[in-house]
Amino acid sequence: MATDDPSLQPLAQRIRITVNESGRCLITLPVELTPLKALGPEGLRRFAAGHGWTVVPRLGLTQIEFFAVHLPRVPATLV
Repeated sequence: MATDDPSLQPLAQRIRITVNESGRCLITLPVELTPLKALGPEGLRRFAAGHGWTVVPRLGLTQIEFFAVHLPRVPATLV
């Protein structure tokens, strides 16, 4: 399955919305995990990077977490 597969577009949209709202998205549903697992480790990294996310597979791929690559930083202040 290619990372630009049209069948991944609805899932990518859901991840995008969740990451934009909370900074992360945890995928746990089997129906969502199956196409992501089919990408393989390198394909999963390319899929995430292509959308501006970082991906962390968890618990033997029973969970996959996506994060925004560029989170807003709070400037450090001296006390």
